[in-house]
Amino acid sequence: MKRKNILVLFVAILFTIFAIPALAAIHYFQGFETDTFDWEGVTRVGSGASGVTSAAGDFHAEAATTAAPGTSDAFTKFGGYEATFPAGGYTTSIDVYLNLEAGNPNDTRFDWSSAVNKPDGTHRRDFVFNAGFYNDSDATGSGSRFVINAGNNATRSGAFPKNSGSFSITTTGWYTFEHHFRNAGLGVLAVDLSISTLGGAPLHSWTVTDPTDIIGSTVGGHRYGWLVIQEFPFLAIDNVSLLSVNLAGNTSAARMTAGSNSPARTVRRSTTRATAYNTSTQVSKVDIGRT
Repeated sequence: MKRKNILVLFVAILFTIFAIPALAAIHYFQGFETDTFDWEGVTRVGSGASGVTSAAGDFHAEAATTAAPGTSDAFTKFGGYEATFPAGGYTTSIDVYLNLEAGNPNDTRFDWSSAVNKPDGTHRRDFVFNAGFYNDSDATGSGSRFVINAGNNATRSGAFPKNSGSFSITTTGWYTFEHHFRNAGLGVLAVDLSISTLGGAPLHSWTVTDPTDIIGSTVGGHRYGWLVIQEFPFLAIDNVSLLSVNLAGNTSAARMTAGSNSPARTVRRSTTRATAYNTSTQVSKVDIGRT
């Protein structure tokens, strides 16, 4: 009996050792509480730096400015690229601090992309939030506001936040930018890009899809998260995550406990789509993919 127990324990240890890399690949979180692991182009700062209280815990990160038309170095691989799309899809998420009182010039922008691979592990397509600060007056609003849109393109030459379908934010604070990658039916990939308050209240969403993005054929697993352009003096970010639906059993995005880089016992449910439109005709004409 003792020998049998030892054998069971040995098998359990082996399973744990070999299971860790698989779990790490599909469940990623960086709250910047201890380091900036898996990120390039950001600086870890304490809560209160530059007048910004961290979204959670005692630290967050700042992405430095990059003058147009350059692209930013702020970039993560979400723990490592994947070639296989999870059967239940996956969700990436980042908290971004939008400051309307910073005195930024009209039409200062950032783009946040979450990209997907092909099954061979190479770049397939970007799915991008295009965001800009504005203080002019037009159909998107008047006075200080962030105008946000979504699609497959990035940079000033490829995208414009004020295009049709935009959404405006008029209150300073932390906001969650989320990408949910899913099978829309018949294997066609659809990505729901949504914005919510830090507390999880849904604000707006877009659905981006293309009929040539076929899971298992032209679409593989996750690629990077990238602040493609970042024109603000600094951009505060926090709570970056990737969660596979296979791991969670639902479409929740991981929310971490304050002061920890470990998953919280509870997860925040993915935001409900408020408004969606099909952007299948907005196929990227410029490959913004990076290695």
